[in-house]
Amino acid sequence: MTHPAPGAAVSVPPVFPGRRAGAAFLVALSLSIGWGIRGNFGHEAGAMIPGALAALAACLLSGREDWRGRAPWFALFGGLGWAFGGSIAYMYCISFAGSEHWPTALYGFLITFCVGGLWAGMGGMGTALPAVMDRKRLEDFFVPLIFVLVPVGVHALMEDAVSAWAQQYLALDVDGTDFRHRNPLYWLDADWRPAFAALLGVCAFDLWDRRFSKAHLLAAFAAAGAAAGWGAQRLLDAAGMAAPLGRLLVAPLGNIHAVNPETGQLFDPAQFLTNWPQVILDYPQHAGLAAGLIAGIALYFIKYGKFRRDAGLLLCMSLGWLLAFLILPVLGTIPLQRWGGLRMMPPRSDDWAGITGVFAGALAYCLRRGLRPVAWAGAVSAAIGGFGFALVPFVRSLLLLPGHGQLTPGGTPPAWAHWHAANWHSILEQSHGFCHGLGIAVVMAVLAARAPGLADPSPPKRNWTDVFAVVFLLFGVGWLNVFKNVEEWTAGTAPAVPEIMKAPLLGLPLGAAVWFNLVWWSAALMVAALLAVHLRRRLDIMPRSSLGKGQLLYTAFLWMMVIANHERALVHFSEGRLVTEWVIFMNAVLATFLMMWLPGEGVPLPGGVGDADAWSLRRVARRALPLVLAGLVLMAATTRIIYGDKPVQHPTVNHKRFGPEAHWRIKPILKEGRHR
Repeated sequence: MTHPAPGAAVSVPPVFPGRRAGAAFLVALSLSIGWGIRGNFGHEAGAMIPGALAALAACLLSGREDWRGRAPWFALFGGLGWAFGGSIAYMYCISFAGSEHWPTALYGFLITFCVGGLWAGMGGMGTALPAVMDRKRLEDFFVPLIFVLVPVGVHALMEDAVSAWAQQYLALDVDGTDFRHRNPLYWLDADWRPAFAALLGVCAFDLWDRRFSKAHLLAAFAAAGAAAGWGAQRLLDAAGMAAPLGRLLVAPLGNIHAVNPETGQLFDPAQFLTNWPQVILDYPQHAGLAAGLIAGIALYFIKYGKFRRDAGLLLCMSLGWLLAFLILPVLGTIPLQRWGGLRMMPPRSDDWAGITGVFAGALAYCLRRGLRPVAWAGAVSAAIGGFGFALVPFVRSLLLLPGHGQLTPGGTPPAWAHWHAANWHSILEQSHGFCHGLGIAVVMAVLAARAPGLADPSPPKRNWTDVFAVVFLLFGVGWLNVFKNVEEWTAGTAPAVPEIMKAPLLGLPLGAAVWFNLVWWSAALMVAALLAVHLRRRLDIMPRSSLGKGQLLYTAFLWMMVIANHERALVHFSEGRLVTEWVIFMNAVLATFLMMWLPGEGVPLPGGVGDADAWSLRRVARRALPLVLAGLVLMAATTRIIYGDKPVQHPTVNHKRFGPEAHWRIKPILKEGRHR
């Protein structure tokens, strides 16, 4: 063992603040707060809230000055990464995990891990992206990203309006909730249209980026493909093979031998939905033409597409969504009809398959394009987050044991009535967020110590990307969520806010939504203008340090969403909301204090780990999967041993995925029925 010479300088590795327990706690708390708020707003827009808060916290607590200067980017990409999981239904998974049916219970824990892993995996990759990409590459990536966000956003804004138009002018009995399956484009209740819009956006970027070089050939490829597809279908018709092939590819989403428990008779097979959109079954004569058209366009982009500026990442993700969805629940259901098809939780959405494709596509791209640490971050986040996602309902099942109504003779004792009447759903959600946050804290702490330093030019050349990120977070993500409050305020026979209000003095009647948008977008325009001014001359209100700017952004977004969430619940507040809005408010107070107190001084930039094995996905899988699988089996077995033949919750609900009483088998979604 050698010792340094007397008086020689001793090299002490820097202590990264992100590795401290307090930092991990704040990252986890940030995601927990956001996850509790997400439960009230829902879906992809709601999922961006916890992702942005956790990414900001991890960035600011890292000690990396090169990261802190990118705080708006961390918030943007962290939010977008976590948004993907917002399309996946997960309460069915948890219901299966608490089932009295042994095979369903084990299956429930497995798929709860899978859903949580997909959600956390995409969140981890989005959070890690600004920590790995150099500034020029990331700024270039903003251009194709905007090309994708625009059509996806337009689709989201227009979807309800188009449904209303179809109801009024086409006499289609469709809506976005109970009768959404009557939409001719309904497909396994999945968000395939946004994925398709994203693919159109990235293809439009490629055409624009190549300055429409050889764009005239696109029409020729499309026409040739359509003609070939049409001709192939005519040949199959002439040979008498088209109809049998069509029947081979169509699978009913139900059991034709099952008895309807409401009527005591067999279900009408004509009432079953299938593994294809109704529009394809209504117009099968055009299937060949449509398939050929798509193939022709695909061949054009295969031959001429460049997909520069990392547009290839968006291409892999959107194509991955569509291909995985087509292969898994659509075609995979055909040989597995007797088990309900290759569907994770029928009759709920099969977006899980699309997000599996997105995750796989993103991993493949990152591994091939010099973003291996991003892929590693996604894999580790998936392992930790997925396991935590399954662990939380298991812990909840143990907490529900005292005085459990199904296990206690005579039902729940009065002494435990208040305990069991608590808002356990919100407790579950906030705990899920905390576990996910721990995964992000671990991943980002490792990246802070290992990822190479990012030497950004000073001053940066494209400040508009920072402005875009801030405005998108505060007013884009904010609007997508807070605007939903208007419906809550104006609902009911005694609404808190009138549906129509006249302008002062002028008397012009405007809807509550219009008044809201006037205020919201006026504030957005003001902030965007001030940021633009700040790029030319510093405004005194803006902190000088990157850390101070990031803390300001974190605090502004946190309290904007906390207050908006409180406003949403205030019109129908009750004792049960204390575990949601009250806890969220108190946690936000603690998070604000910690965000101001915890961040330390900047640390020297690491040299970066050059060993590819340090970011090996195989090593992650080799170490994590055996432990995860053993833990899931142990949790499932423990739950069933404790509860026996009783479900953990909701004894009147069907919790079975398999067997003759499986929910999908005896209560399928019928064309003339309601969706669930």
